[in-house]
Amino acid sequence: MTQFTTEFHGYKRAEVDKFVQTANDAIASNDPARRAKAQADAQAVTFPVTLRGYNRREVDHYLRRIAKGRPDDRA
Repeated sequence: MTQFTTEFHGYKRAEVDKFVQTANDAIASNDPARRAKAQADAQAVTFPVTLRGYNRREVDHYLRRIAKGRPDDRA
């Protein structure tokens, strides 16, 4: 599972964790429709900001990688 830094105001951790797990499972699947949906969802998803949430910049960068179908690509 991807680790994100926790900060004072950040994205709600439980919602990010759930989305990332679901998206990673879809990207890893052999189902092109699931992969495409995960990629589209990564471009459209929004998360509430809360105290002690995940670093927004890190999560947004990861979402861009999911949208490209390469969540493990560090570029």
